[in-house]
Amino acid sequence: MSETALVVAEKLDVAVLFTGDGMDRILKEIETKAMAHVPDISTDTGRDDIKSLAHKVARSKTLIDDLGKDTVSEWKKKAKAIDEHRKTARDFLDNLKVKVRQPLTDWEAIEAEKKAEEDARQKVIIDNRVLSLSQGNCNLPWMEVATMTDEEYTAKLNSVEATCLAEIEKQKAEEAGRKAESDRLEKVRVEQEAEAKRLAEVQRKIDEQERKSREEIAEAGAKIEAEKKALEDEKRRDQECKDREAFELRVKADAAIAAEKDRQEREAWEAKEKAEKHKRKLALRPDCDKLNDYANSLLSLVEPEVDSAEAKAVMSWAVKELNDLAGCIKIKASDL
Repeated sequence: MSETALVVAEKLDVAVLFTGDGMDRILKEIETKAMAHVPDISTDTGRDDIKSLAHKVARSKTLIDDLGKDTVSEWKKKAKAIDEHRKTARDFLDNLKVKVRQPLTDWEAIEAEKKAEEDARQKVIIDNRVLSLSQGNCNLPWMEVATMTDEEYTAKLNSVEATCLAEIEKQKAEEAGRKAESDRLEKVRVEQEAEAKRLAEVQRKIDEQERKSREEIAEAGAKIEAEKKALEDEKRRDQECKDREAFELRVKADAAIAAEKDRQEREAWEAKEKAEKHKRKLALRPDCDKLNDYANSLLSLVEPEVDSAEAKAVMSWAVKELNDLAGCIKIKASDL
């Protein structure tokens, strides 16, 4: 027995394994062997035995699967060889069948050509018969004409021709009657047309006279309406001129009054503003004097004597800043 699987490859019969219930019996055998083991997970040996048994089950699967693959591969090779022989036999026998049957095939082709020519000739004959009958107003189905014997067709054609002659005579008589009626109707139509033209001319003259009368009335009415409109336009223009002159006088008067009022208000505001500004300056005079005194005091400060260049630079900066500050104070004081 193999040490790595639960089945022995040498004992497996492919013909039994892959047909009927052979696979079920082998799988049952493997299951029986696997489930017969009593697992013990309390020791290293027991756990190793479980691992080994699982490995054997996996190896059994690989063994059966590889055996199936090898078997299928071998069967495919045999099937391919058989298919090649089958194709050789088919091709050879197909060619042989054509060669053996060729004389009959050639004869059938000749007969078919003869039959096609005869069928075409018969079709032309039947087509001509159908056309001849249809010219006598006898429209029969093509198949019905095709089943007629020569005697039946001749009798039918004679009958149609006789009927056709009678029909022609009848049509001539009817045509003569229709022509007489048509001539009578044409005469009536010409007379009616002449009368209609006479009446139309009378109506045209009446319509022309009415049109002229309407135009004269319309022209007179338009003239009166134009004169009326001209008078109304003249009155409207005179009134508009008077209204415009009166409006312009009112506008000028209102403008003069408004200008005088604006001048008086502006003079009053300027006088008031001047008085308030003077009053404000008087009230702020003490503060302005104090600010100017302060600015002068800044300008009169005595500079301390220093020796280092750094200190002299600071002192120069301070003097400049004090002078600028004093100047700003004086400017702000003058604006109060």
